[in-house]
Amino acid sequence: MQFHRHILLVLFFPTMLWAEVHYSPSMLPNIISDIYEDLLEQERNVDLEQLTEDLIALHENPINLNTATAEDLRQIPFLSEDQIDNILLFVYHQPLHNLYELQLVAGLHDWEIRNLLPFVFVDEYEKKESFYWHEMWHYARHEINLRFDARSIENNRPDPFYASIKYGFNYKNKVEFGLTLERDPGEPLYYAHKTYGADFYGGYLQVQNVWRFKRIVVGDFRACYGQGLVVNTNMHYGGKAAVLSGAGFVREGLQRKTSTAEYDFLRGTGATLSLGRWDISAFYSARKVDGRSDGNSFPSIQTTGYHRTDSELDAKRSVWQQVVGFNTTLRLKHARIGLTAVENLLGDTLMPRTTYYNHNYFCGNRQFAAGLNYQWHLRRLMLFGEVATAQNIKWGIANITGLRISASADVSFTALYRYYSPHYDNLLANAFGETSRQNDENGLFVGADITALKHWRFSAYTDVFYFSGFKYGIRASHTWGGDTWLQAEYHPSELLSMQWRTRVKIKGGKQKYSLRYTLSSQTGNWIFRTTLEGNLQTDSLNRALTPNFGGVAAQQIEYHFPQVPLVLQGRIEAFYTATYDNRFYLYENDVLYAFSIPMLYGRGGRWFFNFRYQINNHVALYLKAAQTIYSPSWIEEQSLPAATRTEIHTLLRIKI
Repeated sequence: MQFHRHILLVLFFPTMLWAEVHYSPSMLPNIISDIYEDLLEQERNVDLEQLTEDLIALHENPINLNTATAEDLRQIPFLSEDQIDNILLFVYHQPLHNLYELQLVAGLHDWEIRNLLPFVFVDEYEKKESFYWHEMWHYARHEINLRFDARSIENNRPDPFYASIKYGFNYKNKVEFGLTLERDPGEPLYYAHKTYGADFYGGYLQVQNVWRFKRIVVGDFRACYGQGLVVNTNMHYGGKAAVLSGAGFVREGLQRKTSTAEYDFLRGTGATLSLGRWDISAFYSARKVDGRSDGNSFPSIQTTGYHRTDSELDAKRSVWQQVVGFNTTLRLKHARIGLTAVENLLGDTLMPRTTYYNHNYFCGNRQFAAGLNYQWHLRRLMLFGEVATAQNIKWGIANITGLRISASADVSFTALYRYYSPHYDNLLANAFGETSRQNDENGLFVGADITALKHWRFSAYTDVFYFSGFKYGIRASHTWGGDTWLQAEYHPSELLSMQWRTRVKIKGGKQKYSLRYTLSSQTGNWIFRTTLEGNLQTDSLNRALTPNFGGVAAQQIEYHFPQVPLVLQGRIEAFYTATYDNRFYLYENDVLYAFSIPMLYGRGGRWFFNFRYQINNHVALYLKAAQTIYSPSWIEEQSLPAATRTEIHTLLRIKI
């Protein structure tokens, strides 16, 4: 049987032999970049720094496919539930002997296997490493990251410098410990009772799989359960397109927070206890958040993390927030049912300033939310969802119900309905939706993902949504909107791929039509990536306005030196946008653990240059220089102080 399997690999799947040969650690940033491109088509808050750290940690501690569980494989954000099931079923019948055999797993395609390679390995025998507390410090991995940036140098600010220091400790993935210090440009080194040296200090301790505890976290952590209607401080990993592949669902449980993000996290302690089929979690957080409090009330929780001006510094850490949460989850063979309850206590009363769109926003200093989430998965059918309620002026109700049907390993259909009542406004929620706030929204999402044709992948979705009241930027009630997205990908070989994407979005009387083409190719040690994108914006409420156009063209080149652990990468862009609504966002590679998605608005160009050099096994140096150059006429129209915006990022990584 084993002999026949290897013969089949050689005769019928020769094109996949590139997989292990062509992959090298220096390719990891490009693979992470591809993952981002698939996950991020929405303009939503996504902590890419945290996601990058999770992926690199997974790369350095890969998963043994022969002993992996479904929970292990869910750490890989682009794998769908169907693909996870197919991998586990394949390994159950016959353990993998090498990674070449992944091509025999139903539903896994060439490009997905390429992205999977950095995070998995194959070992026929499970090696259970012993855990000894007295050896922990001696055998642990230590990592120090020193980052220093100069940002927007031409703005004539006296202090354009950013700095951060990170220390990480990892012992066999059982014990992880870390410290973080950060300051943004313009933030003072001292401000009475608010700032001492760095602007942000963070730290965490995480212990996994000790006795009956699946995980214990102390310090900074994140929590997410169900579909994120009750609590989700993970921030979104994927937008609407990611739901098509089944990989866009939020990651459940408690997780240490390693990024420098200053909002959307908890600080305290939590634990998950495993008792057979039951997982029981409890957590408590107490920290001060930013809000301009007068001693009794404040209008909003500020989320920027910037503390540069007197006004921003006065708002810094001025309101206590305590969060108490509980979850219990029953895991059956084909189902999962969870109950979550959270109490959110504020030191002062949250009283939003009245505007046309926030009449139903939460007001008060105490909010209770609870929800029941479920998932049933049998063969080619998966039913999932969550129903929740949250305390407000009136109790609000929220519901997400989703259905995923896999007609075959290469064809899947997804439908998702959500209803967020006008009075549902849970401060800790972060779930699927058109807007970032789960409040007053009713919508139906349907889509399909097809890979039945060799080398091709077709994806499409339509999302229709309804708002009964006013929304930010929409000064009308009872409004409908729609979002239609189609994408075709062509992967004739591991060295060449093309992507076509079109999108039509109607919201608040405005229509936006966009078209994007991407070509990626590799020749020897050279990698090329070309991107062309255009959009057209119209306004049906103001027919006197002519349609507005926007366009961007970008060419990226990368070279990997064959004899030296050095990678050079650069990109040049030209863009034109008639209005702010025509703006573009293109992901840029950056120094390790950093990310850049600059907004391209106006008329001009942009370039960036990356330098990555692995000095030895313990030290690596990263450098990025980037500049946006605006046309003189647009500078004059906007009265900008400078025609360019330049930034330089540096990072030194030390591993012991």
